[in-house]
Amino acid sequence: MAGTVSVILATYNRVDLIAETLESLLAQTRMPDQIIVVDDGSTDGTGDVVQRYGEHLTYLRKENGGKASALNLAMGQITGDYLWICDDDDLLEPDACARLAGALDADPELGYAAGRHEDFIVDPATGEQVIKAPGYWRASTPEELFPDLLDGCHIFQPGLIVRRSVYEELGGFNPVLTRAQDYEMLLRIARNYRGRLFPERVYLHREHSGARGSATERFSTEESNAKWIKFHRMIFEPLLAELPDERLLAPDVWARPDVALVKDRVAELKRARVYARHVMWPEALDAMVKAARLHTDIPLTEFEQDLVLGATGYNFGCAPLYEDAEIRARALALKSISPIGKALAGLLGRSLHWRIKQAAGERKLGLAAKLTGFVAQTRV
Repeated sequence: MAGTVSVILATYNRVDLIAETLESLLAQTRMPDQIIVVDDGSTDGTGDVVQRYGEHLTYLRKENGGKASALNLAMGQITGDYLWICDDDDLLEPDACARLAGALDADPELGYAAGRHEDFIVDPATGEQVIKAPGYWRASTPEELFPDLLDGCHIFQPGLIVRRSVYEELGGFNPVLTRAQDYEMLLRIARNYRGRLFPERVYLHREHSGARGSATERFSTEESNAKWIKFHRMIFEPLLAELPDERLLAPDVWARPDVALVKDRVAELKRARVYARHVMWPEALDAMVKAARLHTDIPLTEFEQDLVLGATGYNFGCAPLYEDAEIRARALALKSISPIGKALAGLLGRSLHWRIKQAAGERKLGLAAKLTGFVAQTRV
């Protein structure tokens, strides 16, 4: 029996974009049974645009308080068996609801179903969509979903339909988070429930220069990275402090002979990788120091090397290694701990080769020289 689907779309000052999103939602081959649009105190006429679609949806308006508060308000009014939370600037594929809700219909053991997305911009000269691959993507199996999400967010709310009972059991969105509240909720969901990720594209994620955040904490695209780091620290500091080692990787990874032999070291390196990818370098280096003192007579396995090589996945995320004197010194000090520490330092250097090529290609020669200098020091 097919479940009913409720949609929540929270919006704030998206008068120029929200109509296109709503049109894509109303063009679904499997129409949602309920659509709630929560206007978080828009001042630009967004509400007027939304109310033109009044016969198709329920419009709620509240004082501005941020996306989490808007979602929590609407969650108390949904009636569907499944909940689909959409953003106010993205474009949904026509079969998105049918594909994701259909997966939940077919498998009562699934708590959620998700699909792939791609990024797009609108060419200002032609008005045409320019589509590109997402910055971070993993074709995760059900067992890999939570470990892969620790490394980065590759599933977003518009590409995700969740059983209402899951949200009821987990509680609402964290209103303290004015950014990354979706990611924090997704980590809770994936940690506690089984899901499935489809390879098919279910929506297009719009990249644009519009401001983000609530009215009291509005920020530009240029300020986004600083906000990203701040809120990801708020999420991952408590999460990794209490997360058992066995949840860091998929169960079949722990069963591999090469991993089982150095299980405690692998756990430290996975923690280091997660910390580093969220720009928590002091914590990442603490974990690497611990790893450098474990099984010093057993060389790093290929799997462990790959963990370290994946630690510097973002331009701004790897910057502390060569821009912050204390972080740089601590990374280089790994060499003096043990042969394992020396190998770890060398891998950190190797992991930055892509960044050197990028800086050179952009003719940022000073940056390329700084990166090259750090890499050379890791090899000495």
